[in-house]
Amino acid sequence: MPKTGLTSDQIKERAIACTIERMRKFGYEKVRLSEIARDLGVSHAALYSHFTDKAALFDAVTERWLLDVDGKLAAHCDPSKDPLACITEWCVELHKAKCEKVRFDPELYRAFNFSAQMEKPFVQNHINTMKTQLLELVERAIAKNMMKGDAGDAKRIVALILDATMSFHHPVLVVDRINESREDDLRNLLKTLYAGMR
Repeated sequence: MPKTGLTSDQIKERAIACTIERMRKFGYEKVRLSEIARDLGVSHAALYSHFTDKAALFDAVTERWLLDVDGKLAAHCDPSKDPLACITEWCVELHKAKCEKVRFDPELYRAFNFSAQMEKPFVQNHINTMKTQLLELVERAIAKNMMKGDAGDAKRIVALILDATMSFHHPVLVVDRINESREDDLRNLLKTLYAGMR
């Protein structure tokens, strides 16, 4: 255990929390690893052993948020509930998560947007997790004859839903329309899609 009395995992966790706080206070561009190290009471070198550079620290911040989003989306995948209702609430949850981040944590959203543009592995993992969750919901809807097709059509339907709702969850498009209240529009769009898939 280092001289701070913190374990390696604790240093990582506190570095992420400190980075989030500094991003909120001073902005994305003004965060410095040396200042994070000073706040934690560790050497710059000690922090570098956990994060190779500022980009790696920002990645850790963004990955933390995406894992939180994955968990919130998973809560709408209850197999005991109507799959179409679950798909709707899943899509609304994704939309709300992006909108809330833009409105209340714009600097953290900038970090996420940068990571998405760079196609970082943890962003791809998040996308794959979303597709897996949505695929399970679509397969259940097909099995209950709520959607046309068979299991082989499920991936195509997932792609269709994600494409049709793109402006409600794409990082750039969410920012473009952040001043609009669009949840009802999303629900109505999904109702139209379901009607066409029956």
